[in-house]
Amino acid sequence: MPQITRILIVEDDRFNVRLLSEICRSSGYTADVVMDGLEALAAIERDRPDLVLLDLMIPGLDGYGVLERLRAHPDTADLPVILVTAVQDREARARAIDLGADDWVAKPFKLVELQQRIRAAAQMRAFKRQLTRDLTPPAGRVRPKLPPDDTAALDQALEICRGAGTLHQVVSVDFSNDGAPEVVEAVMAAVRAHLPEVRLFKRFGRRQSFVWEKDALSARRAAAELHALCHAARAASGADRPRIYWGIGADRAAADAACTAAREADLEPDAPR
Repeated sequence: MPQITRILIVEDDRFNVRLLSEICRSSGYTADVVMDGLEALAAIERDRPDLVLLDLMIPGLDGYGVLERLRAHPDTADLPVILVTAVQDREARARAIDLGADDWVAKPFKLVELQQRIRAAAQMRAFKRQLTRDLTPPAGRVRPKLPPDDTAALDQALEICRGAGTLHQVVSVDFSNDGAPEVVEAVMAAVRAHLPEVRLFKRFGRRQSFVWEKDALSARRAAAELHALCHAARAASGADRPRIYWGIGADRAAADAACTAAREADLEPDAPR
């Protein structure tokens, strides 16, 4: 299993730098330190750390800016980033999560808590890499078709999230039975292009699900954005069928129940204007 060995600490308070460095080194990690956001981006490009401990209030470029640039670049889009900050208000936390923070540790933090969060990030990173290997065929071989029902794999992904203590929601999308299969594929191709880092789990019938590693509000926003993309892809195909239904929940059962209820009531979100 791939392990986190090198951690970049982005912190401008010297006391916190010493404390975080000691925690990392005593836990067996190599710790590098930078004190502003622009230096952080340069160090990440140069040294390729396995994880970043990031303060929000840093000079040069604040933590929000660092997150935004990391998530915009394919080489660092999935780099684990744990915020370690004294900022406490909900809006700041929601903004950081929307920008792609993997976790949040409030100052003053506890030694055991931070060690647990780092281990959880390592476990999640290993799981994502394993999924990438499983879905990447050897050179010269055709990618095998996914099994018709990936529910067990979805449950495994959820178990990893629960064990790591990370925020997560399940998002499910389903389609009415009318409408050509190629239209469904065009719609789902738009989803895959918009969320290249997310694995879609094929379920029963035409249903597919994925784990959104953020809070419920963020999941609802994501579903609204995805429905707009799906609507556009369906329209581009010259069809108005099949109908598209969404369900969001804290676990698979809740998301499936919401999706099934929408399907039974034929409740598709309003078309974007």
